[in-house]
Amino acid sequence: MAQISTKNIVEPKSSDKVLYYYKLIKHEPLANKCHPLGTQGATSGTNTATLVTTQTKQFNIKDTGSINQQRVVNIILTNGDGSKTDVARDLYYAWEHHESIGLWRVDWNTVHMSGSKQVVNSEYSECKISALPETEALNTVISQNITFEVTGIARRYDEDGNPFVMGEEEFDDGMFSTVAKFYNFTLPSQIGADASGNVADNSSDDSHGGDSSATVKLGAATDNTGAGTQAAGAGTQAAGATSNS
Repeated sequence: MAQISTKNIVEPKSSDKVLYYYKLIKHEPLANKCHPLGTQGATSGTNTATLVTTQTKQFNIKDTGSINQQRVVNIILTNGDGSKTDVARDLYYAWEHHESIGLWRVDWNTVHMSGSKQVVNSEYSECKISALPETEALNTVISQNITFEVTGIARRYDEDGNPFVMGEEEFDDGMFSTVAKFYNFTLPSQIGADASGNVADNSSDDSHGGDSSATVKLGAATDNTGAGTQAAGAGTQAAGATSNS
């Protein structure tokens, strides 16, 4: 009888899970982690190489030359988004002073365990900003659709074809466990107006702040068939021993 193979569940790689992070490498200390590049809209990347064509009487011979790469990020400017840096200021400063920015492209579709810790596939490049457009259209938010010009070649894989990865310790607090969180769970006594009339938020990272006793553990085993079978077997043996006596 022919055996029918089953198919794996196919899940798409979501483009919404590809996010960009940065660091002002000429100004920030080594201890600083990478920061989210603001609230991000559509992103894209181009990877091209100069095409060289040599014509012959029979056919064309083609080869590729120098590599050129760009990373494009549509940055939506927001207030109170939890960022630890002033993204708009940092980008303008880097553009004005012709400075390189450390840019990380992180694919959150790829979170996995490496040894005993969680890691995610990442790409690193050092980039210049040649144009800094600021879109201020009617009835919409201010945005900056920035093309980051990659110097050299972006580093995504090593020479063995293995992806480079980053761990939780390389990101600002709370960024690894959730990348779309504008605020933490907050008690009424933790948020409100202070004496100066400004909003004060005294909440803390809620990544592990829930009550574990209020529900079953996420991913807990629910199949107790083995335990039940063992218990039934023990009961049968006990009954047999009683009958024999």
